[in-house]
Amino acid sequence: MKDQYAIVGAGLTKFGKIFDKSPVGFTLEGIKLAVEDAGLSRDDIDGLLVAMPAMMGEEHAWAARIGALLELPLTFSYTMDMGGATPVAMVQTAALAIAAGLCKTVVCAYGHSENPQGAAFAIPNLEFTMPYGDIGATALQAHIARRHMHEFGTRSEQLGQVAVAFRHNACLNPDAQMFSKGPITLADHQQSRWVVEPLRLLDCCVQTCGGGAVVVTSAERAQDLKHPPVLISGMGQSHSAEIIEPWPGKTGHRGGIPAGRMCFEMAGMKPKDMDVIQIYDGFTILVITSLENYGFCPIGEGGPFAEDGKLKVGGALPCCTAGGLLSEGHLMGMGHVVEGVRQLRRQCKERQVKDAEICFVTGYGGAPHTYPVTLCYSTLILRRP
Repeated sequence: MKDQYAIVGAGLTKFGKIFDKSPVGFTLEGIKLAVEDAGLSRDDIDGLLVAMPAMMGEEHAWAARIGALLELPLTFSYTMDMGGATPVAMVQTAALAIAAGLCKTVVCAYGHSENPQGAAFAIPNLEFTMPYGDIGATALQAHIARRHMHEFGTRSEQLGQVAVAFRHNACLNPDAQMFSKGPITLADHQQSRWVVEPLRLLDCCVQTCGGGAVVVTSAERAQDLKHPPVLISGMGQSHSAEIIEPWPGKTGHRGGIPAGRMCFEMAGMKPKDMDVIQIYDGFTILVITSLENYGFCPIGEGGPFAEDGKLKVGGALPCCTAGGLLSEGHLMGMGHVVEGVRQLRRQCKERQVKDAEICFVTGYGGAPHTYPVTLCYSTLILRRP
């Protein structure tokens, strides 16, 4: 599989608090932008993967609905739902479908707009956790953050350094949701209110309406298209059912370690070979544990690793260079894939990582509201030809 498939188109809609468009509308717009970016037309698209929008309840046949609206000549179509692991997993699935001969060119898409009824009306299984105040992903991540602090001495200020770095990166990206808010300081982070202690408001991702998509095809076909291809060199997944309490020895998403190992082995690379990384950053603690799990620093040292600005554009390990879920916008990780593509195409202007050749992208999701907690991890290594 290594280097045989490529991302050839990428697009993001405008996003933010935009309530006049549905998830369908954002998904369609993201697909249009990605297909145009690839220099293709709808007649060239015979594969479609669509991520289920967050909080859509029992909506069925989502990809089929999108394909019908676009009148695509599909031979392969699939709705995927792994939460924030889905965009990366869709790219993997697209490559596998092309390898199997099911289709030739696949669009992977996601769109979201806020549900005014809230999560409690749309997400099943909350009855198992809501009575105890354990509502949503923030509570889960707070458990993990507290345990990490207990085991390794991680401090809130170290989480804050992640938030400060990613807001710095977003301030180099005029399309970022938090661009207009300007930079933040560590003092701003420490003064932001608790959401679920020990996580503060600035430890948590923004809420976003928007959409995005990428186009995947064979590396051979990619040679004839509009942009230099971004090759898929490695990919991995792992899935775990984790019991929150008492969580002995499970501090920090350790279920993701196999996904990272698989990805690096397929690519024949190591973490030190990465020029830029796009880590799924729904919460600052998730960045710290991911840096540990994927081998960028030893287990337990993610907090100190993030302290000296190395995650900023211009730092030793630029991470979430468009601002990430914390400051660019929360499109379930689709923005991370698009940003990886744009960095390797050298299209990022002020936030461009100099001489970027290789990018590591991660996804994280699943069913964090259930018992046991079911988590999904997905990884990609992208590179310039």
